[in-house]
Amino acid sequence: MSVAQTSPVAPGAAQATRDALVAAGCQVVLEVSASPEDGESVAALRVQPSSAAALGRAVALLRARRVPVRVRGASDAPLGPPLGGALLDLSALDRVAAIDSTSLLARVEAGCSVGALETAARRAGCTLGPLLPSVRAGSVGAWLAGPTRGERGVPPSRRETAALSVTALLRDGRIAESRLAPRSASGPDLDHLALGGGGMLCVIASATIRLLPAADVLVAAWRLPSLAAAVETVERLCLTSSAPARARALAVEGGAVLAAAWEGPATARVDRARAVRLIAAPTATEVGDANGWVRGMSGAQSVEVDARWSDLRAWALHESSQPGAELRLLGLHAGGSFAVLTSAGTARAEDCALAAQHCGARVLWPRGLRDTGAWWEEEGAGADWKRLREALGSDDSST
Repeated sequence: MSVAQTSPVAPGAAQATRDALVAAGCQVVLEVSASPEDGESVAALRVQPSSAAALGRAVALLRARRVPVRVRGASDAPLGPPLGGALLDLSALDRVAAIDSTSLLARVEAGCSVGALETAARRAGCTLGPLLPSVRAGSVGAWLAGPTRGERGVPPSRRETAALSVTALLRDGRIAESRLAPRSASGPDLDHLALGGGGMLCVIASATIRLLPAADVLVAAWRLPSLAAAVETVERLCLTSSAPARARALAVEGGAVLAAAWEGPATARVDRARAVRLIAAPTATEVGDANGWVRGMSGAQSVEVDARWSDLRAWALHESSQPGAELRLLGLHAGGSFAVLTSAGTARAEDCALAAQHCGARVLWPRGLRDTGAWWEEEGAGADWKRLREALGSDDSST
């Protein structure tokens, strides 16, 4: 989830840190390797807290000793500790504490996999809704702390975070927990210190997640003149508050195929009927089972992005002449969408990422291609961000 870069830890100091972490209730593995810069021995720690309290003690101890820290959950991509630092492994904090199908809320620890939470929610007649493949493959903590900030599309054509409340551990090990209450206009929402923060300000320990009622999926598919026309069509649906839960568009010879799916016990039928009236195009027959087609898997050369509709239109215009180019849209709202893009003219994710960035989209996955620009500086808030981190004791530079 995160890296806080400070100074490497020498083996002797690491042994003392290991002993202190074990006393704090953590399982610790000490690894010693040679530094690639000067060949000197440098130690790294793999730390597995047994509880939220142990996690708090571990965070306080590591931060006080200025040890570089990374965090990963049970199902996140394999990740090693930073050179001379520590990896906080939250795989033991993977409990789904409670699911309330009446209030549509789930209380879950940060190390729990999103897939396990979805399975538990389905048993209770609920769902997390459509999510990016990398989100479904990772942990709840990575979803909330990572670049998507736990956001998803919700009716009517909006996007909001799935977390109603967050429990996070500050640099000194203190627990900060937001109120389990709906949003209000009474002041700043301090959850956003954790949501999307990548672990730089605090470490997420648990969260209360909003669920959606599980319902039948209604699908429709059309044949359109081009891939760009398909993107414009979906954008029009979002601007008329008929946003589908997910959509897929594929460039084919002579045009493009678009399929969209609506979910929801009350609104899906109405929104689908409205979309059919708005889209004056013939029904696509080549997709077969439209429900299965719109949920199909993406290729290894695909990239996940967060993009505005103008970015997606530009990408579609660039790819329209290439049969096989496709985009899968999830988390749609009036301003844009999360999307999985697949370029037809390349077999490498790197080339697909370059094409998406050239059109203005922000690459989220694969991790190695993720945009890590100075977003605060670009928004003119770099000085405010620095002061905030200093106030919270998280003023180490990070990568």
